[in-house]
Amino acid sequence: MRRANPRKLLRTVILAALVLGAAMILPHRLAWHLNGRRLVVPSSVSLPKAALPFVTEAGSAQVEVAGGPVLYAHNPNIERPIASTTKIMTAYLVLHTPSMPLQRVVTITPVEVDNDRRGVLKADSEVPLAVGQRVTVNDLLWALMLPSADDSAWVLARTVSGNPNTFVSLMNRTAQKLDMRRTHYVDPDGVNHAGYSTARDLLKLTAVAMQDPEFRHLVGTAQHTTTSFGTLVNLNQLLGNYPGAIGVKTGWTPWAGSCLVFADQRKLYHRSITLYGVVLGEPSFNPMFSDVKRLLNTAFSLPYHTVVKAKSVVARQTIGGFGAPKVLTFSVKSSLGAFATGGHADIQWQWLSKTSWTKGEVVGMCRVTQTGWKNAGPWVPILADQNYKVPWWGSF
Repeated sequence: MRRANPRKLLRTVILAALVLGAAMILPHRLAWHLNGRRLVVPSSVSLPKAALPFVTEAGSAQVEVAGGPVLYAHNPNIERPIASTTKIMTAYLVLHTPSMPLQRVVTITPVEVDNDRRGVLKADSEVPLAVGQRVTVNDLLWALMLPSADDSAWVLARTVSGNPNTFVSLMNRTAQKLDMRRTHYVDPDGVNHAGYSTARDLLKLTAVAMQDPEFRHLVGTAQHTTTSFGTLVNLNQLLGNYPGAIGVKTGWTPWAGSCLVFADQRKLYHRSITLYGVVLGEPSFNPMFSDVKRLLNTAFSLPYHTVVKAKSVVARQTIGGFGAPKVLTFSVKSSLGAFATGGHADIQWQWLSKTSWTKGEVVGMCRVTQTGWKNAGPWVPILADQNYKVPWWGSF
């Protein structure tokens, strides 16, 4: 009988072991890559739309979320005089004119002093001007936006464009660029009732202007001391008297009634929410602020809809290998939700590149986006519910 070759037998045993090992390893590797994490919560859900009980004395009004939906609209497209809310456009253009740095010095002319005196006789809001007086653009802007000085508006208009009529043309061109289709300016201060706009158009301008840090600083300041005019007080009574108030501009004429463009920012359900609003044609000035507070109180009562509860399992993953497959679960650290403004909420996921972890370790993040909102909710950590360490053969 022929004896087996020991070396050949050894090679056969080694080859068989390698084949068997590969057969055992391959399913695990395929399981790790192919049996990925499966979501166990809906990736999209429908949202209710809350009917909030808004009430106002204004002839026109609108309240909206910055970068989000309109929460309330009352005659938002009615064209009407807008008084000194006109100065939002005036300030915006001054701040976006390269030749108008804040420290530029402007010399007051006799024409502007004459206009100033006429304005005082008509009980317009003015700051004292004198022929030859040298005033910075910065001080003129403070006078424009806090006590709402009409004479400051005319000085700034002349300085930007050479004459006020050219500046008014610039105001109207800019309004068209901003899609303010129901707006027409005839002066830089809003005294002339031939000028008009709408609640909706004013909020288009406000949303753009409030992106400018210098503009936000101006309109959000309750009181400021200037070199030329002393201490100036903002006519916006919300500043310092209502939580989260950050501006924007008051107005009043006999034709426009009392007007206010307003903005407020606060935290709601771990999200920073900014509201913009406007009321036009309010019957009286001081009560207007109480009316606006009621609008804001109602808007900030917007219900919040929980999409995924805190500590809920949101995903599972099956790991193959020796014996029965192992199921791992993953949970959110805190709740996910969206505001009740209709449409739907979608959950976005990001998984970290990890093959081993301990219980409670962050392995991913998720957040909610919703219809009509440009900004998503905050990222929420996804935690591992079990310890897991990839076997040594899983690293091949």
